[in-house]
Amino acid sequence: RSSTLYSLFELIMRPIPGPALRLRGGLGPTQLSRPAVPPAPVTEEVPWLSLGLSGAALLALLPLLLSMPRQAGVTAGAIAVSLLQMAVLDAPPEQALLEGVLALVWSGVITLKEALAGFASEGVVAVGVMSAVAKGVQATGGLAYISRFLLGRPSSRLAAVLRLVLPTMLLSAVLNNTPVCAMLMPVARSWAASLSPAVAPKQLMMPLSFATMLGGTITLIGSSTNLVAAEAARKHDPTSPMGMLGITPVGLVNAAAGAAYMVAAGGSLLPDGKSAPLVPRAAPSSAPSAVAAPPRGVARLWLTLGVLTGTMCVAAASPPLLVPTALSALCVLMRLGCMDLSDAWAAVNGPVLLSIALSFALGKAIEVSGLAASAASSLVAIVAPFGSLALLFAIYAVAIAIGAVISNNAVVVLMFPIVVRMSEASGVPWRAALYTLTMAASASFSTPVSYQTNLMVSRDADYAFADFVRFGLPLQLVCMLATVPTCYLLYK
Repeated sequence: RSSTLYSLFELIMRPIPGPALRLRGGLGPTQLSRPAVPPAPVTEEVPWLSLGLSGAALLALLPLLLSMPRQAGVTAGAIAVSLLQMAVLDAPPEQALLEGVLALVWSGVITLKEALAGFASEGVVAVGVMSAVAKGVQATGGLAYISRFLLGRPSSRLAAVLRLVLPTMLLSAVLNNTPVCAMLMPVARSWAASLSPAVAPKQLMMPLSFATMLGGTITLIGSSTNLVAAEAARKHDPTSPMGMLGITPVGLVNAAAGAAYMVAAGGSLLPDGKSAPLVPRAAPSSAPSAVAAPPRGVARLWLTLGVLTGTMCVAAASPPLLVPTALSALCVLMRLGCMDLSDAWAAVNGPVLLSIALSFALGKAIEVSGLAASAASSLVAIVAPFGSLALLFAIYAVAIAIGAVISNNAVVVLMFPIVVRMSEASGVPWRAALYTLTMAASASFSTPVSYQTNLMVSRDADYAFADFVRFGLPLQLVCMLATVPTCYLLYK
């Protein structure tokens, strides 16, 4: 026995013939002996014009910043610098937000614990986990079946956007919009590629994100913003709660107006717009035999779809259970061979998660510095003498302005007490003001950092900051013109 162990040890320790070093990735001797080629020098022009415009804008804001209280002025300056970096210099959102948050930490506006609190947010975890679950559906071939069932084979760009937007709104009316967006992003991308190059991903990803937000305004459980508003209403007046379908009338008007705008204006305002008709790929002669077999087997395909359906049903019945249910679903998919651990890690988009977590820190700074409360109260008080409808328009405008840089839930929490006081003082029913505020808080269309689904599609489709401004700002105007009069008429 000892001689056998000695022989085995000698075999293991025997030098391996050939190259002594083998690099990870399986590089052979030919690749190892290849002479190194120095990389070509990268020449990038310095955007002097953009830097000059940014500096001029900051100098113009300097007197206003100096007139504010110290913490509010520092916060406003950090926000302005971050937005200018993204809008003018086209800086990555995670870089601009990280630098802004660090400035707020070093200046003492927020603590390091408050800056890192976003990384413990369930919303951040939900984005990463649902992206991994979506990768599992993709690995088993489930995305092809979902896209074939929901999206069909449209014959024009208008029909393609409509076929994507309407099912997304219906799903987001009963499910959290973040996992809906995470699930449908790879579906929309592969579906667009299967139709024709005439529909670029940039034509679909931003409407997908906006459709999840619009659909979330249809029912009470469609968005966490609605739940926050309902809780605020219950505390203010327990005898007049916001019911499951209390928001539905104005939500349907909001969703219809938004869908009409996206279908009509997407071709001209979104990048890579194509006016040419779609050219669907030729269908095989025998449909049943032409459908490719699922890459991991039919059983795993239907198992994955069943796990996904169960996860969504549990999340719809109890939104706080989304994260543990999705994590359990992910473990089941990996244990049963529906996906690999490497697939799950590859699906997690680090820059998006970092941007979302940092946006919570920015919102905390706006809250603790008093910047949001003072700006909202001042602007709303200016227009109160002009009548009830003007006050509702002002509430909407202030909410979307603040919501461009902080979360929509924070907008409702910060503005609700101010809105109630102003509405009672001016004779406007507080419920009309509440629904106006709720609709405006969910209209986070004009910047990529205003909502997590915007950050997700921004990375996936490589949108620029200006793309959101060009396409999202008019959408905010359309929704405001549709929902504010509706709130005024329905809840007066």
